[in-house]
Amino acid sequence: MTSTNSLGHRGALCALGLLTILSGCDGGGNDLENRDQGMNVVDNGPDIVPIECTPTGEATRFRVTTLHIPTPTEAGNGAVVGHNVDRTGDTCGVPDYAGGVDNSLIDLAAALPALAPDDPIDLQAEIDNALGCPADAQPSECTRLDLIVSARTGDGCVEVTVLDGDDAVLAGPFNASLSATGAVVGQVASLDLTIPYQAESGAVDIALQVTNVVLTANLDSSALSNIVLGGSLERDAFEQTIRDLLPLLGGEITFEDIGPILENLYDVQIGGTCSALSVGLTGSATLAAAP
Repeated sequence: MTSTNSLGHRGALCALGLLTILSGCDGGGNDLENRDQGMNVVDNGPDIVPIECTPTGEATRFRVTTLHIPTPTEAGNGAVVGHNVDRTGDTCGVPDYAGGVDNSLIDLAAALPALAPDDPIDLQAEIDNALGCPADAQPSECTRLDLIVSARTGDGCVEVTVLDGDDAVLAGPFNASLSATGAVVGQVASLDLTIPYQAESGAVDIALQVTNVVLTANLDSSALSNIVLGGSLERDAFEQTIRDLLPLLGGEITFEDIGPILENLYDVQIGGTCSALSVGLTGSATLAAAP
């Protein structure tokens, strides 16, 4: 990537128009303070309790076909953009979205393209490109992202496993509740999510371990719809991923350019310190072919 922007420059960060990240920016206030509309009424989200589940049917496999990072506009208009990951209200000086929803990924994804306008880092575009990549595509064109959700239903429950295209387990298996209308609510300790990024030199993997994952969706015989996934990225591992990734992208952006943005987005506490960044994704999945 080629950057025409000196990203360590405070003026460049002010020009993001999304976050007043560094002190000394002339920008008329921090938009983060205004992202909740009205009173901050906290919705602690769906009740999640460990459940026993004895699957009675065969596994049904679904391939994720859309995976979406919500936008600030969507959040401001009341769209579902994630879960209350930390089960509390505002923490770490980072306001939650309406209903107590934690999703600092929204702000990070919205800020990144402005760091290098001539060759922007567009995470959503890379996700779309990878999910839509044909299985027989040439590596120079795209790299396919296969996320497979395996669901085995039982009495009021479903056993869920998330796999990649080679059937390696990315999360689970874990048990989730299943209502009579098909509503799924579950939680798993972690999800290994790898997003192929199509750099000039070829595909580069962005490997993320999402922890404290909350998953809700609607399940029927042909699809998983209204998927909402929430979780967090622990600071040390996430920052190391970024440090390793940036040189591979071939541009001029360095960690020192992105670090000040991240510093203001860690909104989940681990051991009493603000050391994780919340994530929220929405999506859908359709029936997948048997392996």
